[in-house]
Amino acid sequence: MELCRDYLPTRSYRIAEMRMATLLGSEIDRLDKVAAGLGRKYAIGPDNLKQELPNILAFAREYHRAYDLYLKAVLPQQDKPIQCRPACGNCCHHYPMSVEPFELICLYMELRDRDDFISVMEMCQTRSDIFNSLFEKRLDDIGLEDEAEDHALHDYFEMWRPCPFSDKKGDCGVYASRPVSCRMYFSQTDPRYCTPEHLQTERNESYIVYLPDNIEQSLMDLSEHYAGLELPESYFGGLLSLNAFEGVLG
Repeated sequence: MELCRDYLPTRSYRIAEMRMATLLGSEIDRLDKVAAGLGRKYAIGPDNLKQELPNILAFAREYHRAYDLYLKAVLPQQDKPIQCRPACGNCCHHYPMSVEPFELICLYMELRDRDDFISVMEMCQTRSDIFNSLFEKRLDDIGLEDEAEDHALHDYFEMWRPCPFSDKKGDCGVYASRPVSCRMYFSQTDPRYCTPEHLQTERNESYIVYLPDNIEQSLMDLSEHYAGLELPESYFGGLLSLNAFEGVLG
């Protein structure tokens, strides 16, 4: 998305991009030193996850804050006003992917103290099982993983299962800790068109606010430091995998 600089050449955009680049660069440098001290390529593993938790949580919060400031620089320059509003929740029927490991850890640590933690994990398991089944079926039919995943994501959306963190009104119950995959989705048309039957029609004008290529590369480099945890990129699958480290987190 290097074209961002051409389409959004404002000072606020450049500052927002620089802020994110600096934040990510500092965290990568820190984790590089942690990895070097451990004598391995990655910094975070089951052996030091608990020790690193304060740093991970602090960084995740700063990352979300920096992305929200990035949105404030980008969204006002769109040609139509955003129609998203509280208690809409239609986009919360998607199956979120590309969730960063530090985001998963941050949310998981919040969830584990909730009274409904077991129920939430069960709902995550159900949704993960459904998506995996849809993906395997599409993979058998198509044979190409990327294409099968795209179709499975649409199949899942058509099933219209709300996110486990959506309340009955449609509001997000983990709004402050939601991942960037959720924060980046917007619509310029009425929420009633953010439904499966309208998703791929002219009535739906939803879009994703992507990050510049240099920021995406930094995120990839940063996520490599979490390779020792072997977390999937899917929202619900990643949270389920973290549950396996309960003994470590103590």
